[in-house]
Amino acid sequence: MKIDMTAPVTTLVIPGEGPNCENNFTMSFYVPAAHQDNPPTPTNPDVYIEERPELHVFSRRFHGFANDEDWIVNAAQLHDDLVAAGEEGVDFQTYYTVGYDSPFVIIGRNNEVWFMKKDMN
Repeated sequence: MKIDMTAPVTTLVIPGEGPNCENNFTMSFYVPAAHQDNPPTPTNPDVYIEERPELHVFSRRFHGFANDEDWIVNAAQLHDDLVAAGEEGVDFQTYYTVGYDSPFVIIGRNNEVWFMKKDMN
């Protein structure tokens, strides 16, 4: 079964520790509503279906084709803004890159970086 692209496409970034350690990335695509009750079974063992609970995030939006540096700069700016605002309950250990547009969209691209709000229960 082929499913058309969905949005947003999220990538969990777990920064590597130290100057020579690589980051770990996990890319996620949303299953369209029409397939959520019975999603297709992945044929690749590295692909899996994950049901996520409701998310609460802190986000920063920016535009254009994003490269690695754009994601890092915007995540750092969001981090600094949240610290300056005295925001509590933010998980700064990881962040998400979020893309909303098809690779074929040239103008007006929308991107976000997210930090997760910690469960405060």
